[in-house]
Amino acid sequence: MHVIGTAGHVDHGKSTLVRALTGIDPDRLAEEKEREMTIDLGFAWFTLGDEEIGIVDVPGHRDFIENMLAGVGGIDLALLVIAADEGIMPQTREHLAILDLLGVESGIIALTKTDLIEDPEWIDLITLDVAEALSGSTLADAPIVPVSARTGEGLSDLRDSLTELLANTDQRLDVGQARLPIDRVFTVAGFGTIVTGTLLDGSFHIGDSVEIAPDGLAARIRGLQTHKTKREVAVPGSRVAINLTGVDRDALRRGQVVTTPGSLRPTLLVDVAYRHLVDAGKPLKHNAEVKLFIGSAEVSGRARVLGQESIEPGHSGWVQLSLSAPVTVTRGDRFILRRPSPGATIGGGTVLDSNPRRRHRRFRPEILAHFEALQAGTPEEIIMRTLHQSGPIQVAQLLERSGLSTGEGIAILEQLSNDGEIKQLDRYVVAIIAWRIYADRATAMVTEYHQTFPLRTGISREELRNRLQLSPSVFGPLITNLIDEQRLAESGAVLKLPDHRITFSAEQQQRIDRLMSMLREAGVNSSNPKVCKEIVSEPVYAVLVEKGDLIQISPDVVYATDEYQRILTALKDYLVSHGEITAAQTRDLLGTSRKYAIALLEHLDELKITRRVGDARVLLPAKSA
Repeated sequence: MHVIGTAGHVDHGKSTLVRALTGIDPDRLAEEKEREMTIDLGFAWFTLGDEEIGIVDVPGHRDFIENMLAGVGGIDLALLVIAADEGIMPQTREHLAILDLLGVESGIIALTKTDLIEDPEWIDLITLDVAEALSGSTLADAPIVPVSARTGEGLSDLRDSLTELLANTDQRLDVGQARLPIDRVFTVAGFGTIVTGTLLDGSFHIGDSVEIAPDGLAARIRGLQTHKTKREVAVPGSRVAINLTGVDRDALRRGQVVTTPGSLRPTLLVDVAYRHLVDAGKPLKHNAEVKLFIGSAEVSGRARVLGQESIEPGHSGWVQLSLSAPVTVTRGDRFILRRPSPGATIGGGTVLDSNPRRRHRRFRPEILAHFEALQAGTPEEIIMRTLHQSGPIQVAQLLERSGLSTGEGIAILEQLSNDGEIKQLDRYVVAIIAWRIYADRATAMVTEYHQTFPLRTGISREELRNRLQLSPSVFGPLITNLIDEQRLAESGAVLKLPDHRITFSAEQQQRIDRLMSMLREAGVNSSNPKVCKEIVSEPVYAVLVEKGDLIQISPDVVYATDEYQRILTALKDYLVSHGEITAAQTRDLLGTSRKYAIALLEHLDELKITRRVGDARVLLPAKSA
């Protein structure tokens, strides 16, 4: 299935020719019929041989050129209509420039209104004039077919030419990323909301859940039609009407894209290869205000010229488009730029990166090299270049930015993984060079942490992940790999170097010995933790607690480990013999004050050894192993 775009001047008989070919009047609006002028997109279809051909009839008048741009993005063949009695018009040249920028290489020139020409030599002169205008464009070799929609003369030749050209035009491939730019929204009584457009790739089925991008609206496909015929499946390259449920009519507009949920990400930045038209008149200056036309979307923004001060007419360059509203596009999409005021087409080109993560510095050599690789590189080179620019990235996002189909992209990723060029981590991919850098940085950060905090066992996993700025999906496998390689080790909840041991200086050890001696002498009536910290310093005290040399049972009570075990054994023995114990009994048993007795009993509760019942603590049954 193919889609033809018809363009031409208001007086060239374009809509009349469409009616003659299809029997359908593409002018839908009352104003169009009254003024005999195509104002908005019109649609028709007919059959050539065994194939149904869709037609998008776009406005020809220069006042409606921006409506025209909403309809030509998905066409396979251009039918350019030129009146024999008028010849090439200024807007005809603009139409040619637009088709050239969009890369429409297949087309036919319909030289209409031949019934108004009495001198045959005039037809020859107009034909030469048109051929000269086509020279140097993608339609340079397009056949020029004289035709009269009124008399029918030449219609058979036109159909034959269309049949021949379409037979040599490839069907659109299904690359597994369904997307349909919306060019019309309306409602039908009893059915609800309908959107139409040309399905660029992928396929839709009745019942599919879809997303309306870039707004992120969820909807479901209730029905599908192509040329007013119900379909179970919509295929790439076809004109499709989709009956949507679950979304308000008022939330939909031309320029949105119906797509598979989560497959396209909205962006305010787009990196492009740009060609400035010879007829643009002025250079494209950095930060110039522009209008972007891509798919069926129209968005204002600014053109950030990279690698040079400006782009002269007739020249090309790299541009990062900074947009006022988000769009959803893919690598390889064609676009048009227009000057907002006075309105004029100034150039266009191809999307290189559909979702760059940041604004580029204008004259960085590595950025320019990245653009060159994206434009001319192999799929493998494009993937690797994208990975080097992006860092760890989800597979779906990598394929989107690389402009590859799911099938082709997955196969290339598998080969790159087998070749040791990338590391695949479930949904994420990272270049092996970056993976090694992350590993080295992680090890260096742990080493630095030990040097900065020699009295700490190690760094927490979350702190190290934050320092590396990695997602959990990448950080987890990275640390597991480093532990397997014995470059890192786990100690409880922290990470450390395998050979890291906490050591104390001679002075610190002297203070520790003094503290331990003091605690042994104090027995159950130990010193306050605050006093202990003053003796050895707070960092050393923390290490002693972490190592288990000290047991702090409350904010005010701490014991050396051997004394703590002696006290705990005495209390357990008493409980086993008597079944319960009070604060007074604890005080008398241990020869201490009520302060220590209460702290110890509350500690037994925390350990689930006892439970408070009134003024006593009752021994709980021992848990089975």
